[in-house]
Amino acid sequence: MDPDLAFSLNQINRDIKKEYTSLRNRIQSILFDNAFIAQRVIPRFPNYPLIPNERCGLWYCDPKDFDQTSYFKSTDGHTNQWDFSTRRLNLHLLPILQEKNGIIIVDSTRRGKLMPDALSKTIPIWCAVLNSLMQPDKSEVLFTPPKCVSQSEHDSIKTRIPSLVDRLEKLDILDAQDLRNKFQGKILRPFWVYPGSDMLRSSTDPFTGEIIEIQWEPGPNEQIIPIILCTASYRAQDGVDKRHGFTYVQGAADDHELWSCGLDPKLLWNNWHYFHDLDRNDKELESHVKTLIELAETTDHRNHLADIVEMDPITKELSLGKLKDHTAITPNIARELDSQFSLVIILSQSVTLSKPFDFIKTYNLQSGSKRSSKDLRAALIEIDHIVSAHLNKDVVKRKPIMVCCNSGTDISVGVILMILCKYYSQDWLLGKPDSVNKFVIRRHLVQIINKIKRRNVNPSRATLNSINSFLM
Repeated sequence: MDPDLAFSLNQINRDIKKEYTSLRNRIQSILFDNAFIAQRVIPRFPNYPLIPNERCGLWYCDPKDFDQTSYFKSTDGHTNQWDFSTRRLNLHLLPILQEKNGIIIVDSTRRGKLMPDALSKTIPIWCAVLNSLMQPDKSEVLFTPPKCVSQSEHDSIKTRIPSLVDRLEKLDILDAQDLRNKFQGKILRPFWVYPGSDMLRSSTDPFTGEIIEIQWEPGPNEQIIPIILCTASYRAQDGVDKRHGFTYVQGAADDHELWSCGLDPKLLWNNWHYFHDLDRNDKELESHVKTLIELAETTDHRNHLADIVEMDPITKELSLGKLKDHTAITPNIARELDSQFSLVIILSQSVTLSKPFDFIKTYNLQSGSKRSSKDLRAALIEIDHIVSAHLNKDVVKRKPIMVCCNSGTDISVGVILMILCKYYSQDWLLGKPDSVNKFVIRRHLVQIINKIKRRNVNPSRATLNSINSFLM
């Protein structure tokens, strides 16, 4: 190849990559897609709560618009890998579906696809398994989008549903009759919306030309609870589009590690007025993000327990905590903790103690870090010894134990799981542990997931590997 031509092609590729990973382009694309949700989707389904699907979907939804999230992974919908994950049960959505009779789940996908596999297959499989559990005699329980799922793939998924239902039944965490009664005999029915979808077509006033959004509702004779599966991004040729005053990137929130410079959805939406300005260039935005992160990482000197930790009781003797990063445990907070707990285990790399406290044990482990999840295996030896001593105290003298980390969903859950497996029965009776095997570990985990309603409990594979290794 001519050297000059090769140089030109390499330069073009570098320019394309730069545009594709540009902080400005990614942010503007996310805000553009959020406008689609706010202006077209929410008005069409105003009575259904918005549920962003972690992690990608979180970027597209302003936190003021939602109270809960979901966690369905596309990998559970990949061809020939169709699955109903017992680690990601999403059972916290069931009370919402019962109360609101429908939800909107938001996600996105990168170039070349109309919607992510999480929306086209993973969630439809989840619905089908629950439908089959509730109504085993019903033949039509699986619904997939024909534009994304071929009839042969649909049929292949359908043959797998009975074995997935069987797996769920063995966990013994859902009562089919109770669920059927709560849903009044209705089944879960997914529908798919995305920019340009037929379901979002609106009417136009013939006199004013004004677009009229008509609220959608299922027909009066349809025995369904709609699950609106919303793809936030539109499908762009080669995944980019330059018509909007910036380079639009389809599925811009995906792989945020490549472009975000440390920005997260919370920081984005707390400062969206600044980021919305099209006149700001990448250099300005990157500098502002750095400043925001530095401010967020300044040690938090709040002086009351309620300001820094969310606590969820697991059993009478155990509580799970989500502790804010960069928190200082002051003497006042320590006194509050001491009044409630006999032992506090903190798993964090950013929390500091104003001075040592005998009942507070800290470990330099951070949720979300693969290294920390692996290092947990060694730390469990000491943690187990300390926990055992506290659980063996006289009942009258014993106060609960709290285990907390920065997310309340990963490493702290792993430690709670270890304690339950070693010292509790499967019915969570202290002092009557069962022989530990993979099924017992999974059943305890499922019960923890089902117990915590305010956030998605989802310990990483590395964390679970450490727990399995320690227990078995």
